[in-house]
Amino acid sequence: MRFLLTGGGTGGHVFPAIATAEALKRAGHTVLFVGTRGGMEARAVPAAGYDILFLPSRPVSRKLSPGMLVSLAVTGAGVVAAYRLLAKERPAAVASTGGYAGAALAAAAAVRRTPMLLFEPNAIPGRTNRILARWATRIAVAYASCAPCFGKEAEGRVVVTGTPVRPGIGGEDRAASRAAFGLDPDRFTLLVVGGSAGARSLNQAVLAAAPALLEAGAQILHQTGRAGFEDVRSARERSRRSVLPKNEGAEPAPYVLVPFVEKMGQAYAAADVILCRAGASTLAEVTTAGLPAILVPYPYAVGDHQTYNAKALVDAGAGVLIPDSELTPERLSEAVLHWLRDPEARAKAAAASRSLARPDAAERMVRLLEEMGGLNTEA
Repeated sequence: MRFLLTGGGTGGHVFPAIATAEALKRAGHTVLFVGTRGGMEARAVPAAGYDILFLPSRPVSRKLSPGMLVSLAVTGAGVVAAYRLLAKERPAAVASTGGYAGAALAAAAAVRRTPMLLFEPNAIPGRTNRILARWATRIAVAYASCAPCFGKEAEGRVVVTGTPVRPGIGGEDRAASRAAFGLDPDRFTLLVVGGSAGARSLNQAVLAAAPALLEAGAQILHQTGRAGFEDVRSARERSRRSVLPKNEGAEPAPYVLVPFVEKMGQAYAAADVILCRAGASTLAEVTTAGLPAILVPYPYAVGDHQTYNAKALVDAGAGVLIPDSELTPERLSEAVLHWLRDPEARAKAAAASRSLARPDAAERMVRLLEEMGGLNTEA
């Protein structure tokens, strides 16, 4: 069967789509991506080895303004182009992983009555998915708590699948992964990930907390984000963050700075604990890797959905939540050192994290798409 996948703008929408495409490919199906030139999908999808077509689309403001009218016109043009694309390609089904980038194709699929699978990766649905849900054939959600958010009219169409994760997450060797980053093979390791773009507040807090953490014997693998790398590296060099542990003659604990990690599976395998935002894809990968997490939700996420995502881990005992406004070097050090000094608590949190994982999420998505495709008389 041939399927069209859409959705993007951010990694939380793009990476689940790529993971689903990988599973579809393994099952013998063909995939074509549809997205926008300005979203992350424009780079990530070709890098993963898939073709992508671009449609006009822009996020639509909730406030009436000239910009809103322009966005509506652009999106309307995208829907028309998507309708023509569906007529040409005649896919068995369409899957949308959310975000404004997928709105045009999903809307056109609704008009053409092409079977559509809508995926919601967050604990509460975004505005686009709330609107499109009424026309979706099936709605896949990452969190069971999200299902009621779509209302009674969606009952019977919602399926809990979990979030598809990229291949290579959760199966890497720890010793080899630490060696790949130049880390000590035996030290407690904190992984810092602020997303592909980095996170300024996380970068600043880690830099300030580093002396205490390194002195306590921790080592740090810090993905700064490409935009913030030079500033963080300069600050690191100025302040000489590599501090000798208290025992004289010992080697300084490594503090490894990287702008971006291409092989995230290795980074997760190298870590004992992760400091990160609470985006849907990140948390799906964190739980697949079985890592305890210090979660600092992005404070400007729509509907504060990252806080809701984080609470799912916290409630399970898999992490701690620190609001961005309360992230201080002292608070961060306290959280990290608790798990460094209490291996039993760390092991329990790791087990709790792993219990939340759904490593077969991509295969669940494939089964839904195959079922839907089998009902499509046009394909």
